[in-house]
Amino acid sequence: MKRVLLAVHKFFPSHRAGTEVLTLKVAQELQRRGYEVLVVAANPPDRDARHAAGPETSDHVFEGVQVHVVEEALRLKGYTFRHEYWHPEIASHFEKVLDQFSPDLVHVFHAQNLSAAIIDAARRRDLPVVLSAMDFWFVCPVVQLKRPDGAICRGPSPGATNCLTCYTPQLFPPASEFGEAVARKYRSIDALLGRMPGGLRNLAMRALYGTYIAGKIPAAVAATVRRPGVLVEVANRLQAIMVPTRIMREIFVENGIRADLIEHVPFGIDTVPLVPHQTKSESDQLRIGFIGTFFEHKGVDLLIEAFQKLPGGANAMLTLYGDPAQFPEYGQKLRALANRPGSNSSKIKFAGTFPNDRLGEVLSGIDVLVVPSRWYENTPLVIQSALATKTPVIATDLGGMSELVKHEVNGLLFPLNDADALAQRLAMLVDQPGLLRSLRENIRPERTIGEMVNDIESVYQRVGNWRNDSSGAAGSCLHFTGAS
Repeated sequence: MKRVLLAVHKFFPSHRAGTEVLTLKVAQELQRRGYEVLVVAANPPDRDARHAAGPETSDHVFEGVQVHVVEEALRLKGYTFRHEYWHPEIASHFEKVLDQFSPDLVHVFHAQNLSAAIIDAARRRDLPVVLSAMDFWFVCPVVQLKRPDGAICRGPSPGATNCLTCYTPQLFPPASEFGEAVARKYRSIDALLGRMPGGLRNLAMRALYGTYIAGKIPAAVAATVRRPGVLVEVANRLQAIMVPTRIMREIFVENGIRADLIEHVPFGIDTVPLVPHQTKSESDQLRIGFIGTFFEHKGVDLLIEAFQKLPGGANAMLTLYGDPAQFPEYGQKLRALANRPGSNSSKIKFAGTFPNDRLGEVLSGIDVLVVPSRWYENTPLVIQSALATKTPVIATDLGGMSELVKHEVNGLLFPLNDADALAQRLAMLVDQPGLLRSLRENIRPERTIGEMVNDIESVYQRVGNWRNDSSGAAGSCLHFTGAS
């Protein structure tokens, strides 16, 4: 039996975003084809990711897939800023996992939180290692190629000087977490501060925080500057890099990753639970929906602003599916925007989250899905899922989104960060019912997870020197004969 280890930055049940869904579906499809699969994942909390309590690792089974988890106690062990992309302790543990599981191939879906050192560990054992690039982590330390001012970036400048103002500040804990750490670790200092008047206590805490940051800046700068060279070198030691979009290939090559390693393997989705929901439930309103993480780079605030610009008599409603508590500050901002005095406030609904197996049902009650992201958004699986249910999509005219959504064919596009243009697109659908019907009719069948795994197996076969002894489809009876 062939053994494949899948590595990913987060996984179920604690984390449920698109990368986790795709990793799970690929793992299950590989198991159906006779592979033995192990998923290795990290488990960082969404907030306050600097607490190292608890066990270093754990194991569980999720929907039939064996999962080995690197917990925070190991991820933060001996922590330095460099550990964000090169973690010797995790690499050492990963070597033990490789020895125990003895995979024939390592397939990385995301190296963040585990670090690129796991790739080096596998290569030292002469194992073939391939990457499915889910985003731009190998090029951009903040993943999204988006500057703090909202400008889109194409990667680190010489010396990574642009990263020093973008990424380096994110290496430091916010003042609130620093205060909690002082209270937890230095009780005598916390007691002294507690006896001070409020204004003096705040001044003393700011001074302590400033001293802490000043002492850490040289190491943070050094880690930031070294990152691009380290990760490009590691990427170029992979046997194959699978990318779903043209824009990703272009940016990788621009930043020094070898073009000959890059394979175009578009994402696939599990269409079986979605296709039965292509018929929409009845409604006399245009039902506009958003499904995803409530975070600034997803542009949910932009969608609310655009919806509020519709005329008061517009026969439309907006339903937002996501967790406002995941990032509380942004969640509060969204609620404030939605409750802002205006004629459309009563038509905005926060509907919470739902299990992934209800996605088709939810989409059957949405007439148009909006994806207003402020970054390249490699290939949002929610777009493919919407199209599989014959749900047109309005998306930002950027990156992978515009490779899936064709303007006035299967959806509509609008310029980055342009709430007025988004409002205009929404108004088009309100005023022209025939346009929505036309967009639905133009939607073609979506690529399946099985088709994606066919392509993945072809890559496995080539880089792993696997031979196909079957006359069936690629990957149906592959045998490992030696690492490249």
